[in-house]
Amino acid sequence: MSNPARGTFSAASSPRGRGRARGRGLRDVRGFAERPTRGQGQGIVAEGRANERAQLRAISHETKTVLPNQNLCPKFIGTKIQVLDADTFDASIRLLSDSNSNSNNNNNQSSSPVTDVAVLNMASDFVPGGGWLSGARAQEEALSRRSTLTASLKRSFYPTPSNAVIYSPAVIVFRNGLKDGHGLMDLSDPDTLPLVSVISMAALRRPEVITGANSLLEFANPNDRDCTKEKMRVILRLSAWKRHRKVVLEVFSEAEFRGGWWEKVVFAVIDETGLGEQGHGNVGIFFRRLDGIEI
Repeated sequence: MSNPARGTFSAASSPRGRGRARGRGLRDVRGFAERPTRGQGQGIVAEGRANERAQLRAISHETKTVLPNQNLCPKFIGTKIQVLDADTFDASIRLLSDSNSNSNNNNNQSSSPVTDVAVLNMASDFVPGGGWLSGARAQEEALSRRSTLTASLKRSFYPTPSNAVIYSPAVIVFRNGLKDGHGLMDLSDPDTLPLVSVISMAALRRPEVITGANSLLEFANPNDRDCTKEKMRVILRLSAWKRHRKVVLEVFSEAEFRGGWWEKVVFAVIDETGLGEQGHGNVGIFFRRLDGIEI
């Protein structure tokens, strides 16, 4: 009867067999050496968690640096929302005239924004400027035709994430609006052209709506409402962080303002119905709900 032990090593009796056995042995030893013991494994996990917490702490502190500093809040009192039947840039130009008259009273120019007025651009989340080159008439297209806005909307930014904004601090307006024939302004003296900051953000794309109480439309999905409110907060936080004291908004937003950060809050809403403040178009709806509200 053969010896089982001797049979076990028979494969290594030749040089080739011994080489294969040695290779397997080295691999086994190396694999065993690389395996952490139970105590070592727990130490590695603990070290990994500590590193992760350190990274998260650093991120949290960085987040605090970009939140509006409450100590910088100008604490405006009695600011009232104003609803205008006007093009967004036309409304912002009205506010610029007030800002320019008060600019000499600003003793901290280094911390001031390029312009006092920030404008909300109801942006496409896929294409810079939306359909402005194809003749579309929505708000973003109107802004793009009148200004240098699209020069700051880089193609690499798109598609934009849900709560992302594109901040364009210095946008020059050089054309008049639709009602004035889109004529060019005086380009011989560029320093006199209106300069505004633009915050571009996309609203939700075709959210489902239902008819709720008092026959008013509302979001069918509560998550869509929460998402829209979060978008509004991002827009307003950015304008406060950049120290814009006057904001021109569109129908995307509502009165989510508190704390005295803004001197002027204007909703620029174009009413295609022509019925104005007492009608049932966008101007009438916003005027009756928001105009004159103190924030």
